[in-house]
Amino acid sequence: MRKQKILHTLLIALTFCLTCCIGEKEEPEWYLYPGDALPQFEVTTVDGKKIGSADSYSAELIIIFFNTTCSDCRKELPLLQRQYEENQKLPKAERSVYICISREEGAADVEKYWTENHLTLPVSAQTDRRIYSMFASIGIPRIFYAKDGLITDSLYPAE
Repeated sequence: MRKQKILHTLLIALTFCLTCCIGEKEEPEWYLYPGDALPQFEVTTVDGKKIGSADSYSAELIIIFFNTTCSDCRKELPLLQRQYEENQKLPKAERSVYICISREEGAADVEKYWTENHLTLPVSAQTDRRIYSMFASIGIPRIFYAKDGLITDSLYPAE
């Protein structure tokens, strides 16, 4: 009798799982490719500066999506920091504009991580995926390079 009860419970659970998923559509992975138009966006950095797609018309714009709990992001951010520091040594007219945009992570956590890891990259904390979803459906860290309103390259280091 006990075996029959367990089997019955498992059958109900399996039926529940299968029927719950029938109507759901799994979103396919997508992201912007070189040549695609850069989405129109503007974010405010934690220190109050505005950076957005308009910056791609005056310089190369490097957009980095991350979350500080992501192990791949934790590996990439120090490398990007070094790249950013080298970029800052160039004459102003030759510098790229960097913006790190958190995916679903608030300012307190981002600022704490930036401070603890001595990062100076411009960063904007976003508690949702509104900006991220203009660029990709899944995957971080994700890096996009843009110039003159177009994506010129994209990188997903986790691949």
